Amino acid sequence: MTDFADDPSSELERKAKALAWVSLIETFSYSLLVYCWLIAQSDLGTKLVGSIHGMIALAFAAMVIMITPAMRWSWWFSVLVIVTGPIGALVVFARIRREGVPTVERSDART
Repeated sequence: MTDFADDPSSELERKAKALAWVSLIETFSYSLLVYCWLIAQSDLGTKLVGSIHGMIALAFAAMVIMITPAMRWSWWFSVLVIVTGPIGALVVFARIRREGVPTVERSDART
């Protein structure tokens, strides 16, 4: 049974789609941080973008940890993508896009 009337996707599919978006946003925010830090050399920009990027990176890490068992990813993969930051985020995006969400095999005792 779906949670939303007009949305036939499962909860795991919605979580994976949100994680894919957060992965891209995490990579973009890191790129913006590097621009402010190295190219523009703006202290204010670096502090502002750095704090925003930090919150996005924490959200990315939390989402990866929460979705790992349901996606049947290994914990080594999850640790690796969290530690590698924006490159790991792109790997997560590519993996979700390539493999999709695993199918849920249910063994109903009611039948």
